[in-house]
Formats: sequence, structure tokens, C-alpha cells
Amino acid sequence: MPLIGFAGSPWTLATYMIEGQGSRDFVHAKRLRYDRPELLAVLLDKLVEAVSLYLAAQVRAGADALMVFDTWGGALDPQGYREFSLAPMRRIVERLARLAPGVPVILFSKGAAQHLAEASQTGAAALGVDWTTTLADARKAVAGRVALQGNLDPTALFASPDKVRERVATVLADYGAGPGHIFNLGHGILQHTPVESVTALVEAVRDLSPAYHRKAA
Repeated sequence: MPLIGFAGSPWTLATYMIEGQGSRDFVHAKRLRYDRPELLAVLLDKLVEAVSLYLAAQVRAGADALMVFDTWGGALDPQGYREFSLAPMRRIVERLARLAPGVPVILFSKGAAQHLAEASQTGAAALGVDWTTTLADARKAVAGRVALQGNLDPTALFASPDKVRERVATVLADYGAGPGHIFNLGHGILQHTPVESVTALVEAVRDLSPAYHRKAA
């Protein structure tokens, strides 16, 4: 059974450390970004090192691939995203190339589809895509440089199994034929998600995805 290890991104971890809890506006984290960017940079540097070592330890414990989960990257403006979210993740990819050579790394930033082209040039093997963009558009943006992972809306799993199957079919068709797609949710699975809907998702992916990967006769 292949295992994916994961950790929060430096920016996402920093928001929880600075805010002391979850937030809708990230006032304290963003104020630090504007008033003391050099201090935020020091914190992010420490988190880059800690996350890199943590993920490398997961490889030693048996992880076959690694994922950096940037839940709050999309809360930043474009310049802030590049400097405080994407750049630290790029450094993690670079560190892991030395600490865990050959292990693929997936980067995921929720709400940051406009940055997929830039993210595809970080050295990551794949990018996660949330449900706010289409896989067809994401595929154009990355131009074959990386694989794509996603992007079913997690709330779709609260629908009936038949509707879940319909949504799976839509996601597969959206990406289209060819390699480079890892079916997944567009973010984490939600609490109280019905087990029967998860079963329906897995069965639908197994049933429907082979048609998109058959070689032409």
C-alpha cells in the first residue's frame, strides 16, 4: 500500500502560530507581514527547516511520496503568496531533493490556482488543485511540467452515491485523456462524511478512470 506523508506549509503553520487559532482574516499574521516582514522571514526559515526534516523522517518511516499542504496560501495577495508561501515551499522541495532523493513531492495551495504556472516550476513532481478551478485550465497552466492532483469538492461526498459517481465522471472528463492525473479531493475530507459516499467515490474512480488511460489501437 503506497503511503503519502504530509505536513503543513510554512505559511500555513505560521498563521496558526501567530494567530493562536484558526482565522478568517489573518489580521495578526498579515500585520506581521507588513510591519515586520524580516521577522516573518525568520519564522518561515525555521519552519522550512523543521518541515523538511519532518518530511524526510516520514520517508525513513516508509512514506513513498510527500505532500506539503498550504491551506492558507490563497489568503495572500500575489506578491505575498510568492514571497511568503511559494518561496518557502520551493526551498522545502530543494531540501528534500538532498534529504530524500527520488521521493516525489506534491505541493498544494488552496485558493491559489492563478499561481499554478509558477508553482509548476518549483521542482515539485505534482500540484494539488482545489475545486475552484477546472482541471482543464490547470492542465493548460502547467503545460505538462508536473502531474495534477484533485479536485472533487469535499462537500460533494455528502450527496447520494449516485451523485458522487456523476461528480467523479465530471472531474475525470475535465482532466481528459492521458497520464498525469491523481484523483483526489480538492481539499481535506470533512468530518462526518458518509462512508458510503467515500466507497462510491473509490468504486467510481476504479470503474471510470481506465477509459482515460487506454492507448489508442
